[in-house]
Amino acid sequence: MTTRKRRPTIVDIAKKADVSFKTVSRVLNEHPRVADELRARVLKAMAELDYHPSLAARSLAGSRGYSIALLVDQTEFFHSNDANAYFAPYLVELQAGALIACRERGYHFFVEPYDPRSENFPNDLRAQLSKLALDGVLLAPPSSDRMVMLDALENWGIPYVRIAPGIDVDRAPSVSTHEYEGTVAMAEHLLSLGHRRIAMIGGPDAHIAAGVRRLAFQDALGDKAELLFHPGDFTFSSGLVAGRALLDRPDRPTAIFAANDFMAAGAVAAAVSCGLQIPRDVSVAGFDDSSVARFVWPPLTTVRQPIRAMAGAAIEYLVNRAGGRDSVEKRIELPASLIVRESTAPPADAVPRGEP
Repeated sequence: MTTRKRRPTIVDIAKKADVSFKTVSRVLNEHPRVADELRARVLKAMAELDYHPSLAARSLAGSRGYSIALLVDQTEFFHSNDANAYFAPYLVELQAGALIACRERGYHFFVEPYDPRSENFPNDLRAQLSKLALDGVLLAPPSSDRMVMLDALENWGIPYVRIAPGIDVDRAPSVSTHEYEGTVAMAEHLLSLGHRRIAMIGGPDAHIAAGVRRLAFQDALGDKAELLFHPGDFTFSSGLVAGRALLDRPDRPTAIFAANDFMAAGAVAAAVSCGLQIPRDVSVAGFDDSSVARFVWPPLTTVRQPIRAMAGAAIEYLVNRAGGRDSVEKRIELPASLIVRESTAPPADAVPRGEP
Protein backbone atom coordinates (compact mmCIF):
# COMPACT_ATOMS: atom_id res chain seq x y z
CA MET A 1 0.00 0.00 0.00
CA THR A 2 1.47 3.32 -1.06
CA THR A 3 1.46 6.20 1.34
CA ARG A 4 0.16 9.45 -0.11
CA LYS A 5 2.69 12.23 0.30
CA ARG A 6 1.40 15.02 2.52
CA ARG A 7 1.15 18.40 0.84
CA PRO A 8 3.24 21.10 2.53
CA THR A 9 1.36 23.81 4.37
CA ILE A 10 2.14 27.42 5.08
CA VAL A 11 3.21 26.29 8.55
CA ASP A 12 5.89 24.17 6.89
CA ILE A 13 6.93 27.18 4.81
CA ALA A 14 7.20 29.35 7.92
CA LYS A 15 9.40 26.78 9.67
CA LYS A 16 11.70 26.25 6.71
CA ALA A 17 12.08 29.99 6.03
CA ASP A 18 12.44 30.70 9.77
CA VAL A 19 9.76 33.38 9.65
CA SER A 20 6.40 33.85 11.30
CA PHE A 21 3.13 32.48 10.01
CA LYS A 22 1.99 36.07 9.48
CA THR A 23 4.96 36.81 7.21
CA VAL A 24 4.13 33.84 4.99
CA SER A 25 0.52 35.02 4.86
CA ARG A 26 1.62 38.49 3.78
CA VAL A 27 3.85 37.10 1.04
CA LEU A 28 1.02 34.90 -0.25
CA ASN A 29 -1.26 37.93 -0.33
CA GLU A 30 1.39 40.06 -2.05
CA HIS A 31 1.40 42.55 0.79
CA PRO A 32 3.71 45.48 -0.06
CA ARG A 33 5.08 45.82 3.48
CA VAL A 34 7.32 42.78 3.53
CA ALA A 35 11.10 43.18 3.55
CA ASP A 36 12.74 41.94 0.36
CA GLU A 37 15.00 39.60 2.32
CA LEU A 38 12.05 37.97 4.11
CA ARG A 39 10.05 37.68 0.90
CA ALA A 40 13.01 36.00 -0.82
CA ARG A 41 13.33 33.46 2.03
CA VAL A 42 9.65 32.60 1.87
CA LEU A 43 9.66 32.20 -1.92
CA LYS A 44 12.80 30.04 -1.72
CA ALA A 45 11.19 27.80 0.90
CA MET A 46 8.05 27.48 -1.22
CA ALA A 47 10.13 26.44 -4.22
CA GLU A 48 12.15 23.88 -2.25
CA LEU A 49 9.01 22.34 -0.77
CA ASP A 50 7.20 22.49 -4.12
CA TYR A 51 4.40 24.46 -2.50
CA HIS A 52 1.57 25.67 -4.73
CA PRO A 53 -1.11 27.52 -2.77
CA SER A 54 -4.72 26.94 -3.73
CA LEU A 55 -7.07 29.87 -4.06
CA ALA A 56 -9.01 28.67 -1.04
CA ALA A 57 -5.88 28.54 1.09
CA ARG A 58 -4.82 31.97 -0.06
CA SER A 59 -8.22 33.34 0.83
CA LEU A 60 -8.03 31.83 4.30
CA ALA A 61 -4.55 33.28 4.76
CA GLY A 62 -5.89 36.80 4.29
CA SER A 63 -8.95 38.79 3.38
CA ARG A 64 -8.65 38.38 -0.37
CA GLY A 65 -10.87 36.09 -2.40
CA TYR A 66 -8.68 35.99 -5.52
CA SER A 67 -11.81 36.32 -7.63
CA ILE A 68 -13.13 39.06 -9.90
CA ALA A 69 -16.54 39.14 -11.57
CA LEU A 70 -17.93 40.88 -14.62
CA LEU A 71 -21.48 42.02 -13.89
CA VAL A 72 -23.63 41.89 -17.00
CA ASP A 73 -27.20 43.02 -17.50
CA GLN A 74 -28.86 39.75 -18.49
CA THR A 75 -31.26 41.57 -20.80
CA GLU A 76 -28.19 42.23 -22.95
CA PHE A 77 -27.94 38.60 -23.98
CA PHE A 78 -31.11 36.79 -22.95
CA HIS A 79 -33.98 37.56 -25.32
CA SER A 80 -37.42 36.10 -24.72
CA ASN A 81 -37.97 35.49 -28.44
CA ASP A 82 -34.67 33.68 -28.94
CA ALA A 83 -34.07 29.97 -28.42
CA ASN A 84 -30.50 30.59 -27.30
CA ALA A 85 -28.58 33.16 -25.34
CA TYR A 86 -26.94 35.84 -27.45
CA PHE A 87 -23.51 37.11 -26.49
CA ALA A 88 -22.45 40.38 -28.09
CA PRO A 89 -18.95 40.15 -29.60
CA TYR A 90 -17.94 43.11 -27.44
CA LEU A 91 -18.78 41.17 -24.29
CA VAL A 92 -17.04 38.05 -25.59
CA GLU A 93 -13.82 40.01 -26.22
CA LEU A 94 -14.11 41.70 -22.84
CA GLN A 95 -14.52 38.35 -21.09
CA ALA A 96 -11.57 36.88 -22.98
CA GLY A 97 -9.32 39.78 -21.98
CA ALA A 98 -10.41 39.61 -18.36
CA LEU A 99 -10.00 35.83 -18.20
CA ILE A 100 -6.47 35.97 -19.61
CA ALA A 101 -5.48 38.78 -17.22
CA CYS A 102 -6.93 36.92 -14.23
CA ARG A 103 -5.21 33.64 -15.08
CA GLU A 104 -1.88 35.41 -15.42
CA ARG A 105 -2.33 36.73 -11.89
CA GLY A 106 -3.68 33.55 -10.29
CA TYR A 107 -7.26 34.82 -10.06
CA HIS A 108 -10.62 33.26 -10.78
CA PHE A 109 -12.91 35.11 -13.18
CA PHE A 110 -16.71 34.96 -13.12
CA VAL A 111 -19.46 36.33 -15.34
CA GLU A 112 -22.46 37.22 -13.20
CA PRO A 113 -25.66 38.15 -15.05
CA TYR A 114 -28.20 40.16 -13.08
CA ASP A 115 -31.73 41.33 -13.76
CA PRO A 116 -32.15 45.11 -13.36
CA ARG A 117 -35.93 44.68 -13.74
CA SER A 118 -36.16 42.78 -10.46
CA GLU A 119 -38.49 44.39 -7.91
CA ASN A 120 -35.92 43.66 -5.20
CA PHE A 121 -32.91 44.98 -7.09
CA PRO A 122 -30.30 45.69 -5.68
CA ASN A 123 -31.06 43.37 -2.74
CA ASP A 124 -31.15 40.40 -5.11
CA LEU A 125 -27.76 41.42 -6.45
CA ARG A 126 -26.33 41.66 -2.95
CA ALA A 127 -27.53 38.14 -2.15
CA GLN A 128 -26.02 36.95 -5.44
CA LEU A 129 -22.62 38.54 -4.81
CA SER A 130 -22.51 37.46 -1.15
CA LYS A 131 -21.97 33.89 -2.36
CA LEU A 132 -18.66 34.92 -3.94
CA ALA A 133 -15.48 36.09 -2.23
CA LEU A 134 -14.75 38.92 -4.64
CA ASP A 135 -11.83 41.32 -4.73
CA GLY A 136 -13.69 43.50 -7.19
CA VAL A 137 -16.03 43.66 -10.17
CA LEU A 138 -16.02 44.98 -13.72
CA LEU A 139 -19.00 46.84 -15.09
CA ALA A 140 -19.58 46.75 -18.85
CA PRO A 141 -21.97 49.12 -20.67
CA PRO A 142 -24.77 49.79 -19.96
CA SER A 143 -24.13 48.60 -16.38
CA SER A 144 -21.21 51.00 -16.07
CA ASP A 145 -23.68 53.90 -16.26
CA ARG A 146 -26.33 52.44 -13.97
CA MET A 147 -26.12 54.75 -10.96
CA VAL A 148 -28.12 52.49 -8.64
CA MET A 149 -25.49 49.82 -9.29
CA LEU A 150 -22.62 52.16 -8.44
CA ASP A 151 -24.38 53.33 -5.28
CA ALA A 152 -24.95 49.75 -4.15
CA LEU A 153 -21.37 48.59 -4.74
CA GLU A 154 -20.00 51.60 -2.88
CA ASN A 155 -22.37 51.00 0.04
CA TRP A 156 -21.23 47.36 0.22
CA GLY A 157 -17.56 48.30 -0.03
CA ILE A 158 -16.97 46.28 -3.23
CA PRO A 159 -14.28 47.82 -5.46
CA TYR A 160 -15.26 48.21 -9.10
CA VAL A 161 -13.95 49.48 -12.42
CA ARG A 162 -16.23 50.93 -15.08
CA ILE A 163 -15.68 50.01 -18.71
CA ALA A 164 -16.41 52.89 -21.13
CA PRO A 165 -18.58 55.02 -18.81
CA GLY A 166 -20.49 57.95 -20.29
CA ILE A 167 -21.97 59.59 -17.19
CA ASP A 168 -20.09 61.11 -14.25
CA VAL A 169 -16.89 59.59 -15.62
CA ASP A 170 -14.69 60.81 -12.78
CA ARG A 171 -16.77 59.15 -10.08
CA ALA A 172 -14.79 55.89 -9.99
CA PRO A 173 -11.88 54.10 -11.71
CA SER A 174 -12.59 53.48 -15.38
CA VAL A 175 -11.06 52.21 -18.61
CA SER A 176 -12.29 53.45 -21.96
CA THR A 177 -11.24 54.13 -25.52
CA HIS A 178 -11.33 57.23 -27.70
CA GLU A 179 -14.70 56.44 -29.28
CA TYR A 180 -15.30 59.92 -30.64
CA GLU A 181 -11.90 60.18 -32.34
CA GLY A 182 -12.18 56.66 -33.77
CA THR A 183 -15.58 57.42 -35.30
CA VAL A 184 -14.32 60.68 -36.78
CA ALA A 185 -11.48 58.73 -38.41
CA MET A 186 -14.04 56.40 -39.99
CA ALA A 187 -16.10 59.29 -41.34
CA GLU A 188 -13.01 60.93 -42.80
CA HIS A 189 -12.01 57.64 -44.43
CA LEU A 190 -15.37 57.33 -46.20
CA LEU A 191 -15.27 60.97 -47.27
CA SER A 192 -11.74 60.54 -48.62
CA LEU A 193 -12.98 57.71 -50.84
CA GLY A 194 -15.53 60.06 -52.37
CA HIS A 195 -18.73 58.94 -50.64
CA ARG A 196 -21.30 61.73 -50.39
CA ARG A 197 -24.46 59.79 -49.46
CA ILE A 198 -23.63 57.80 -46.36
CA ALA A 199 -25.87 55.83 -44.02
CA MET A 200 -25.33 55.02 -40.37
CA ILE A 201 -26.94 52.18 -38.42
CA GLY A 202 -27.04 53.29 -34.80
CA GLY A 203 -26.98 51.38 -31.53
CA PRO A 204 -29.53 51.12 -28.69
CA ASP A 205 -30.42 54.24 -26.71
CA ALA A 206 -29.38 52.54 -23.44
CA HIS A 207 -25.74 52.52 -24.61
CA ILE A 208 -24.19 55.95 -24.26
CA ALA A 209 -21.37 54.81 -26.56
CA ALA A 210 -23.92 54.47 -29.35
CA GLY A 211 -24.89 58.09 -28.86
CA VAL A 212 -21.25 59.18 -28.86
CA ARG A 213 -20.61 57.37 -32.14
CA ARG A 214 -23.67 58.92 -33.78
CA LEU A 215 -22.71 62.42 -32.64
CA ALA A 216 -19.10 61.99 -33.78
CA PHE A 217 -20.19 60.70 -37.19
CA GLN A 218 -22.61 63.60 -37.65
CA ASP A 219 -19.99 66.13 -36.59
CA ALA A 220 -17.35 64.70 -38.92
CA LEU A 221 -19.64 64.58 -41.97
CA GLY A 222 -21.10 68.02 -41.36
CA ASP A 223 -22.28 69.42 -44.69
CA LYS A 224 -19.74 67.38 -46.66
CA ALA A 225 -22.16 64.50 -47.20
CA GLU A 226 -25.81 63.51 -46.84
CA LEU A 227 -26.37 61.33 -43.78
CA LEU A 228 -29.12 58.70 -43.72
CA PHE A 229 -29.73 57.28 -40.23
CA HIS A 230 -31.43 54.02 -39.29
CA PRO A 231 -31.72 52.69 -35.70
CA GLY A 232 -30.30 49.34 -34.60
CA ASP A 233 -29.69 47.42 -31.39
CA PHE A 234 -26.15 46.04 -31.89
CA THR A 235 -27.47 42.65 -33.12
CA PHE A 236 -26.93 41.01 -36.51
CA SER A 237 -30.67 40.90 -37.17
CA SER A 238 -31.06 44.65 -36.63
CA GLY A 239 -28.20 45.28 -39.06
CA LEU A 240 -29.91 43.03 -41.60
CA VAL A 241 -33.25 44.86 -41.25
CA ALA A 242 -31.61 48.29 -41.37
CA GLY A 243 -29.42 47.32 -44.32
CA ARG A 244 -32.38 46.13 -46.37
CA ALA A 245 -34.36 49.29 -45.57
CA LEU A 246 -31.47 51.54 -46.57
CA LEU A 247 -30.60 49.63 -49.74
CA ASP A 248 -34.25 49.49 -50.87
CA ARG A 249 -34.36 53.28 -51.03
CA PRO A 250 -34.35 54.87 -54.51
CA ASP A 251 -31.53 57.11 -53.24
CA ARG A 252 -29.67 54.28 -51.58
CA PRO A 253 -26.38 55.16 -49.84
CA THR A 254 -23.03 54.39 -51.41
CA ALA A 255 -21.61 53.56 -47.97
CA ILE A 256 -23.02 52.21 -44.70
CA PHE A 257 -21.33 52.66 -41.33
CA ALA A 258 -22.72 50.47 -38.55
CA ALA A 259 -22.08 51.32 -34.90
CA ASN A 260 -20.71 47.82 -34.30
CA ASP A 261 -19.34 44.95 -36.37
CA PHE A 262 -22.29 42.62 -35.80
CA MET A 263 -24.72 45.11 -37.37
CA ALA A 264 -22.21 45.72 -40.17
CA ALA A 265 -22.21 41.97 -40.84
CA GLY A 266 -26.02 42.17 -41.03
CA ALA A 267 -25.72 45.01 -43.55
CA VAL A 268 -23.33 42.86 -45.62
CA ALA A 269 -25.93 40.07 -45.66
CA ALA A 270 -28.60 42.59 -46.66
CA ALA A 271 -26.49 43.78 -49.58
CA VAL A 272 -25.93 40.23 -50.80
CA SER A 273 -29.67 39.49 -50.54
CA CYS A 274 -30.30 42.56 -52.71
CA GLY A 275 -27.91 41.28 -55.35
CA LEU A 276 -25.26 43.90 -54.59
CA GLN A 277 -21.52 43.40 -54.39
CA ILE A 278 -19.32 44.86 -51.68
CA PRO A 279 -17.56 47.23 -52.07
CA ARG A 280 -18.32 47.73 -55.80
CA ASP A 281 -21.97 48.67 -55.23
CA VAL A 282 -21.87 49.72 -51.58
CA SER A 283 -19.15 50.05 -48.97
CA VAL A 284 -19.82 48.71 -45.46
CA ALA A 285 -17.87 49.47 -42.28
CA GLY A 286 -18.22 48.67 -38.58
CA PHE A 287 -16.86 49.43 -35.14
CA ASP A 288 -14.98 47.30 -32.54
CA ASP A 289 -12.77 45.08 -34.74
CA SER A 290 -14.29 42.01 -33.14
CA SER A 291 -13.74 38.57 -34.65
CA VAL A 292 -16.75 38.93 -36.94
CA ALA A 293 -14.94 41.76 -38.77
CA ARG A 294 -12.35 39.26 -39.95
CA PHE A 295 -14.72 36.33 -40.58
CA VAL A 296 -17.26 38.13 -42.78
CA TRP A 297 -16.53 38.44 -46.51
CA PRO A 298 -15.15 40.75 -47.59
CA PRO A 299 -13.35 41.51 -44.29
CA LEU A 300 -14.69 44.65 -42.67
CA THR A 301 -13.12 48.06 -42.50
CA THR A 302 -13.72 48.99 -38.86
CA VAL A 303 -12.58 50.98 -35.85
CA ARG A 304 -10.47 48.89 -33.52
CA GLN A 305 -11.24 49.14 -29.84
CA PRO A 306 -8.50 47.50 -27.75
CA ILE A 307 -11.19 45.62 -25.84
CA ARG A 308 -8.94 42.92 -24.39
CA ALA A 309 -6.38 45.52 -23.34
CA MET A 310 -9.16 47.52 -21.68
CA ALA A 311 -10.22 44.45 -19.70
CA GLY A 312 -6.60 43.72 -18.78
CA ALA A 313 -6.06 47.25 -17.49
CA ALA A 314 -9.22 47.01 -15.36
CA ILE A 315 -8.14 43.66 -13.91
CA GLU A 316 -4.67 45.00 -13.15
CA TYR A 317 -6.18 47.92 -11.25
CA LEU A 318 -8.39 45.65 -9.10
CA VAL A 319 -5.57 43.18 -8.38
CA ASN A 320 -3.22 46.00 -7.38
CA ARG A 321 -5.89 47.50 -5.13
CA ALA A 322 -6.53 44.15 -3.46
CA GLY A 323 -2.79 43.86 -2.80
CA GLY A 324 -2.58 47.30 -1.24
CA ARG A 325 -1.00 48.89 -4.30
CA ASP A 326 -3.66 51.41 -5.25
CA SER A 327 -2.95 52.97 -8.64
CA VAL A 328 -2.67 56.72 -8.96
CA GLU A 329 -4.10 56.60 -12.50
CA LYS A 330 -7.79 55.89 -12.03
CA ARG A 331 -9.05 56.97 -15.46
CA ILE A 332 -7.37 55.14 -18.33
CA GLU A 333 -8.12 55.96 -21.98
CA LEU A 334 -6.69 53.78 -24.71
CA PRO A 335 -6.51 54.83 -28.39
CA ALA A 336 -8.92 53.63 -31.07
CA SER A 337 -7.57 53.07 -34.56
CA LEU A 338 -9.00 52.83 -38.07
CA ILE A 339 -8.50 49.42 -39.68
CA VAL A 340 -9.00 49.53 -43.45
CA ARG A 341 -9.92 46.25 -45.14
CA GLU A 342 -11.63 45.16 -48.37
CA SER A 343 -15.22 46.21 -47.53
CA THR A 344 -14.72 49.89 -48.41
CA ALA A 345 -13.74 51.46 -51.74
CA PRO A 346 -14.59 54.54 -53.83
CA PRO A 347 -18.14 54.56 -55.22
CA ALA A 348 -18.70 54.35 -58.95
CA ASP A 349 -19.60 58.05 -59.11
CA ALA A 350 -16.83 59.12 -56.69
CA VAL A 351 -15.88 62.79 -56.51
CA PRO A 352 -12.36 63.24 -55.17
CA ARG A 353 -12.33 65.00 -51.82
CA GLY A 354 -11.92 68.73 -52.14
CA GLU A 355 -13.55 68.98 -55.60
CA PRO A 356 -17.06 70.33 -56.18
